[in-house]
Amino acid sequence: MDIWSCTLFWLPLATIALIWYFQYHWTRRHLYHHAAKVAGPKGWPVIGNILDFTGTCDAIYNTIITHFDNYPHLVKVWYGPSLVYGVSKPQYLEAVLSKALSKMYLYKYAVPVCGYGLFTAPVPIWKRHRKIIMPAFNQKILDGFVEVFGRQSTTMCSQLEKHVDEKFDLFDVVSKCSLDILCETAMGVTINAQNGDSDFGHCVDRLLEIVFLRMFVIWYHFDCIFKWTGLYQDERRLTQQFNDFTEKIIKERMERFEGNVGTFKRKAFLDLLIGEDKLTIEEIRDEVKTFMIAGSDTTATTNCFIFAMLGMHPLVQNRVLEEVVGVVGTDREVLPEDLPHLKYTERVIKETLRLFPNGPYIVRDIEDDLVLDDDLILPKGSSAILGIIHVQRNSKYWPDPLKFDPDRFLPEEVAKRHPFAYLPFSGGPRNCVGPRYAMMAMKAVLATVIRRFEFSTSYKTVEDIKLKTNLVLRPVDGFQVFVTTRN
Repeated sequence: MDIWSCTLFWLPLATIALIWYFQYHWTRRHLYHHAAKVAGPKGWPVIGNILDFTGTCDAIYNTIITHFDNYPHLVKVWYGPSLVYGVSKPQYLEAVLSKALSKMYLYKYAVPVCGYGLFTAPVPIWKRHRKIIMPAFNQKILDGFVEVFGRQSTTMCSQLEKHVDEKFDLFDVVSKCSLDILCETAMGVTINAQNGDSDFGHCVDRLLEIVFLRMFVIWYHFDCIFKWTGLYQDERRLTQQFNDFTEKIIKERMERFEGNVGTFKRKAFLDLLIGEDKLTIEEIRDEVKTFMIAGSDTTATTNCFIFAMLGMHPLVQNRVLEEVVGVVGTDREVLPEDLPHLKYTERVIKETLRLFPNGPYIVRDIEDDLVLDDDLILPKGSSAILGIIHVQRNSKYWPDPLKFDPDRFLPEEVAKRHPFAYLPFSGGPRNCVGPRYAMMAMKAVLATVIRRFEFSTSYKTVEDIKLKTNLVLRPVDGFQVFVTTRN
């Protein structure tokens, strides 16, 4: 083929490619215009900053931390062709959480694990499911759970007895207790995880780690690559294990429900789902899987951080003990009417959640231009990663932010702060559905355990606890504590 023939062959293709290139960027000019007004780390042509997010969970977490710290309040990052803003100013967080309800496409990588439950569902499904689920968390139902909270916490105390005077990772013991609590309350099924060899907590922990890595590491986005990795093999095996576990729970509860039609006393959200004609069996499965993760893993993690903080701050631990003994006494189980009187204990829980929010980051799609300030707009087609942990550790809103001080949550102190400077359960319409359930459960567990055991830890300061995230915040070295029996 001569030069003239080659030219005739390649010129049309080059012209088409050039036209497509200019058309593509012309349709995105709105993104480029607004992105130019916000600072951010330098990236590579075409791929932007996408290579920043590689490696282990803690490496990726440290990269995100660095970008937020270097550009306070608002940072711009190009994740390949996707424009992503890092948001950590309370007023901006309020704007995004109030109006941007859709999750970014990265959440699709959680679907193989938890389906289309409240965590991952598109907005229309989320709205319908949330309306159905909310009645399961009314105060009367929650008060009926307190006996379970106390009884399972007492069982956990017998497990802690096995670790007296030794250093150990608290997560395994606490996660089994949280799983027993969730299954007996929300699912209406008793599984006795604490007296068995359940590894549910570690199964979920690994699944969330895989989901997190698949979200951020670009080459894991491609199925043709991901399916050749050990992560894929682990995901398949653990997802099957997780599905078998949840399927067993659903089957057991459905059999009991169907066998007591007309006389069955509804107790929890699973009964509500089973009795709801508008939900398919697949939708029920997805919500159960979502709640199994959100209801057990997150409360277990927070409880572990609480015990670590008490071990680090003996004076705070003593004050919690004094309050619990003053309200509940030394021997009896916790009652629903006790919980509202545990004011200082609640402040300890809230301060722990401030320093260690379960979900340090949330990502939302911007589906319409979102005005933040007079000349500052998050353009349609971009996304926003909300830095919950950054606003909750920001010295502008929290003086001496890494100091553990429960009195930050005295009513007069709370009144001074913007409400979106503290978002442990997210905010806006798509916030967590179970904050009251979580708070009551954590109070009951803490009130039961603190009367039996004293906690200590080798950690000296909050800075000593190196963190990572696998969607849920975790310490890199685990929850290393010591327990001793109280006299």
